[in-house]
Amino acid sequence: MVEIFDSTDKYPLQKIGKFAGVCWGSPVDDAEKNIKRAKDCIVSGHGRVLEYVDIELCIQGYSARAIREYYTHIGGSPTRLQESTRYVNCNEFDFFVPPAVRASEKASRIYCDTMDFIKAQYGKLIESGVPREDAANILPLGMMTKIVDKRNLRNMINLMNQRLCSRAYSEIRSLANEIKDRLSSYSEEWKWICDGLFVPKCDVSGFCTEKKCCGRRPKKEN
Repeated sequence: MVEIFDSTDKYPLQKIGKFAGVCWGSPVDDAEKNIKRAKDCIVSGHGRVLEYVDIELCIQGYSARAIREYYTHIGGSPTRLQESTRYVNCNEFDFFVPPAVRASEKASRIYCDTMDFIKAQYGKLIESGVPREDAANILPLGMMTKIVDKRNLRNMINLMNQRLCSRAYSEIRSLANEIKDRLSSYSEEWKWICDGLFVPKCDVSGFCTEKKCCGRRPKKEN
């Protein structure tokens, strides 16, 4: 689940256009002119001003593994807080089951039995007096976690271009799509941004740069 905090800029295009207008010595008191100026900046590739748009959200219900991949997008000035395994009792954690595992009854049983075993052993460690911060070392990457995340629009666009690619890991691709959906419904300005800029990188370049191409776009010829 993704929750967009109300501290996220509600009118990102107006903010971009206003700040760009200051640099250009233009009037900045007209919302429509600011929106037009913002779109001109975006279309022209002037990305620096996008860094002034803040996105603040809470992400939960995704695995620690997916969040680790999410963390790799650290350009600009993102920051985050993560649910602590030092203080939170993880005796009954939820976990992510990959589609390939769910597709097989045998694999699902092995996977879930393993998770249940880890839960039981974690509980035994706590009961034996081991501090949570030490018992947490046996917790799996597939365990669900929760974070509070902050990043700017320029960074989020780069994240979306990478993680909406069909070659991205399925869970983080789902996370990217959920963030896109939530921001798209946050305001009409965000919908314009999400529809036009939160797209796979092949839509930006017009061709695929991946070694293993999915076929959505033609491969770039050397």
